[in-house]
Amino acid sequence: MVPVSIIKCETYKIRRVYESVREAVDLVGGLRKIVKPGQNVLLKINLLSAQPPEKAVTTHPLVVGAMVKLIKGIGANPWVGDAAPSGGVWGKDAFEVAGIRGIVEKEGGEIVNFSRIGYEKIKVPGAKQLKEIYIAKPILQADVVISLPKLKTHELTFLTGAVKNFFGCVPSSDRFRAHGLAREEKFAQAVVDIYSVCRASFSLMDAIVAMEGEGPSAGDPVKVGVLLASPDPVSLDIVASQITGFKPSDILTSVDAIERGIGPSNFEDIKIVGNKINEVIKLDFKKPSTYRGKIKRALIRAFTPVAMRFFRTFPAVNNSICEKCGVCKKNCPVGAIEINPYPEFNYDKCIQCFCCYELCPFQAIYIKKNWLREKFTGH
Repeated sequence: MVPVSIIKCETYKIRRVYESVREAVDLVGGLRKIVKPGQNVLLKINLLSAQPPEKAVTTHPLVVGAMVKLIKGIGANPWVGDAAPSGGVWGKDAFEVAGIRGIVEKEGGEIVNFSRIGYEKIKVPGAKQLKEIYIAKPILQADVVISLPKLKTHELTFLTGAVKNFFGCVPSSDRFRAHGLAREEKFAQAVVDIYSVCRASFSLMDAIVAMEGEGPSAGDPVKVGVLLASPDPVSLDIVASQITGFKPSDILTSVDAIERGIGPSNFEDIKIVGNKINEVIKLDFKKPSTYRGKIKRALIRAFTPVAMRFFRTFPAVNNSICEKCGVCKKNCPVGAIEINPYPEFNYDKCIQCFCCYELCPFQAIYIKKNWLREKFTGH
């Protein structure tokens, strides 16, 4: 039986959050079984965009800070990571806006920005959709990987949690490939392909305030009032789906992971500790419109491969301030940049990791957006 803890925590007050995180972690065996002194521990947060904590788009900074403190207490080195160009499409530092940077530095952790550190191409054993991907280097470099998701809805996977959280470990090009599959089951398989190589050995979910409705970014904050923890991210997602009124079989990432032998052997092979589900279940949790909307789901399937092309972003150069130093070319993981005499981009090769943008010492690289993206998203 795989343990999953449920701990009530109804407020983002620092003392309460820190105590509840410790309790949730301890109830499923603690971290000392998987984390040893001196190890590098990557906490993969959900940093979807530059949004303040109250929007419920990102993992709350106090939950992150509590985990950093626990890892430091073991004598290990906590890394807190996700992909977020520091200027970003939004022109802001997402780590800063979300309150993550300040709390991590206060607790003695280190921010690892995937867009700055870069990606490495790997093969995915047993892949169903994505046989090769670019994966963030910290995932491969860390001794231990832990998922710190925010509980939210999602138009394709219906619920995004500890497994879907690792979708942020690949660059935009691989994410577009997955979204281009358009069908829910194929997209879920692509998500599990990515998850299968990320070696996650623990998960803690922030569901104190979750996102319902049109998640993962346009939904509404809703108080659920719990933290969930488990050594198995798939099992954690199964319990989260039940708390929010889904059937576990609705969440296709969980279904596909179980079919591959990743996670529990079945939906019932889970032992809940702490609070019982019937004490915290939220049956009125609003589902995404695609959950019941067959017509909308059909439209998404039909138009996603075309529409996604209009929402892609690419690096470009402002020649008037470029010093032709070659830092962008040197750090491009796929060799998509030539200096002639200014940077020239091969967009067929570009994986939209934005390492060039992040590392340009003169801020001459900017993110080029399609006009339709600006019209529909405002950024």
